[in-house]
Amino acid sequence: MPIVKPTTGKVDAFVSVVAVLDENVSRATEFITDMHQVLSDNYTNYELVAVINGISPDQIPDIRDLLRVLPCVRVLRLSRKFSVDTAIFAGLESAIGDYVVNLTPELDPVGVVPDLVDLAMKGNDVIQGISLTPIGGSGVRKLGRRAFYGYNRRYLHVDIAPQATYLACLTRRAMNSLANASRSLRYLRHLIRHIGYRLTDYEYIPLDSSHRVRSLRNDVIKGLEMITSYSAHPLRFVTLIGVLTGVANLLYAFYVVILRLVSTDVVAGWTTTSLQLSATFFIFSIILAVQAEYIGRVLAETRREPVYFIMEEMESDTLIADLDRRNLSS
Repeated sequence: MPIVKPTTGKVDAFVSVVAVLDENVSRATEFITDMHQVLSDNYTNYELVAVINGISPDQIPDIRDLLRVLPCVRVLRLSRKFSVDTAIFAGLESAIGDYVVNLTPELDPVGVVPDLVDLAMKGNDVIQGISLTPIGGSGVRKLGRRAFYGYNRRYLHVDIAPQATYLACLTRRAMNSLANASRSLRYLRHLIRHIGYRLTDYEYIPLDSSHRVRSLRNDVIKGLEMITSYSAHPLRFVTLIGVLTGVANLLYAFYVVILRLVSTDVVAGWTTTSLQLSATFFIFSIILAVQAEYIGRVLAETRREPVYFIMEEMESDTLIADLDRRNLSS
C-alpha cells in the first residue's frame, strides 16, 4: 500500500496508539501531551488509548483536565491492577485505527511511532520492537531465558527474539486476529509471532529500563503459563516419561521374578529398592504437577469470565480529527 500524504503533509491513515499507564509512569500528562503531538503532526486521523492500570491516583485529576484540551484521546480505567499483557489487550481491543501501535510510556520513545507505521504501510502486518540494549541479570536468569526461548523455537515453533519488547505495530487484519483469540491468558510478544502474519523486527534503543526488572519467580511463573497455554507438548513429554517409567518397572519386576527362580541365595537389596521407589514416585509427582497445571488452565478457560473489567472510560470532547473519514472493520 503506497503512503499517501495530503497537501497538509500528513499521512492519510487512521493510527491508534495504546499505552498502559501503571505505577512506573510518574508523568502521565507529559507523555499524553508528547504522544498527541506526534500523532497530530503526522496523521490525518488518530487516537491515543491510555489504559490506567495501577497509576498513582493523584495523577488522574490532571488527566481529566487534559482531556478537555486535547482531542482524540480515550482513557480506560481498569477496576484493579491487572497483568501487563491483560492491560495491553484491554487497550488493543478498544482501538479502532487502521494501524495500532502499542508502546510502554517510560521505555519507548514517542518518536518511533512514524517509523513503525511506515513499515506497516510497506506491507508488514506485524512490527515488533527489538531492544539494542543488552539484557542484564544473573547467570541463572540468562540461562533460563536461553532455555525458554530455545524451547519455544524448537517445540512450539514460535521464534521469539530474546531482546523483544512490548513495542509493536499491527495492521487492522492482524489486530482482528489477535482480538479473536479466545484465550484467558494472552501474551502479546508470543501471539504476534504465533498468528503467522508477515512480521518484521524494528531495532531501537529503549529508555532506561532498570526499574522494570521482574523477579525470577515471576519470570518462571509467566514462562510456565505461556508454555502450557499455547502447547500440549509438556503434557505429551510427561506422558512419555510415565510410559518409560512403567516399562522400566515392568522389566524390573521380570528381573526380580527370574532372579528368584534361578538363584537360591537372594538377599533383599534395601538400597536398590529404596532408590527405585524414590525415582518412581519422583517421576509420578512431576507428572501429577504438570497435569494439575493443565487442569487449572482448562478450568480457567471453561469459566468464560471476563479477563479484565473497565471501571471508567474517559474521553476527549472531540474523538475524530478528520470528520470526513470513516473506518469500517470486520
